[in-house]
Amino acid sequence: MFPLPMLATIPIDLESMDSRHAIRYHLAFMKNTILRALNNIHTHARELRRGDARLEAFLQYVVGFCDVLILQIHADERLFGSPVVVDVALEKLLNEGCIQDMRKVVQGAEQLKKLAQKYAKHPGDYDGHEIVTHLSFSEEFAARSWAQLHSLDCGRLEEVCSEVEMRRGLRQITDSFVRQSDVAFLVPFIHSHHDKETSQYWPTVSPEGRLTLPCLAKTYAKSWELAPFDVSAGMRRERRENRIKF
Repeated sequence: MFPLPMLATIPIDLESMDSRHAIRYHLAFMKNTILRALNNIHTHARELRRGDARLEAFLQYVVGFCDVLILQIHADERLFGSPVVVDVALEKLLNEGCIQDMRKVVQGAEQLKKLAQKYAKHPGDYDGHEIVTHLSFSEEFAARSWAQLHSLDCGRLEEVCSEVEMRRGLRQITDSFVRQSDVAFLVPFIHSHHDKETSQYWPTVSPEGRLTLPCLAKTYAKSWELAPFDVSAGMRRERRENRIKF
């Protein structure tokens, strides 16, 4: 099962594309940050032992990740399952695969979060094998993410909504996702789990935003030392990845 393969992406600036085609890759880039985090948790859970100086930061990382995963799933459901792009939910206009049943994934993430919180309170009880066991939802997340993107009919999107409507809807969902998140965790998380070799353009960040990134990264600085990529420089700390096509 591990390491989980990455979803296929493209290296061009998604902001320059028709948003009805770019949506597939916006979703893929975000899901790839989650897939990398799952791989990362799996690796560190097997390596860390009780008493390790990095354990507190690791457990904090796991808790924050679970929140990001759950919010991302809910954002997907809102994008396709509510009338945010046009006055009818997109799932009624597209094929049913645009929304995947992620209930077991959410349940798994909630259980993993509770386990990490328990170990954070009682580090002497830490058992990395239990963390690995609680990652059993990972393969389903990967499979359903691929199925969702594979089923997304961009040609049909052109028929049911305008480019402006799709762009506006995606921005609305993204803004809502950010508002519900711990920004001090979310923003450095995305940057430390995105491979800049796959795109220098994603995520879209303003010059002002780039200036605030080092400041944001300080809140969970120890956790980002365990991340696959350096938050600011984007330098790789992990091995090369396999990718799967849509």
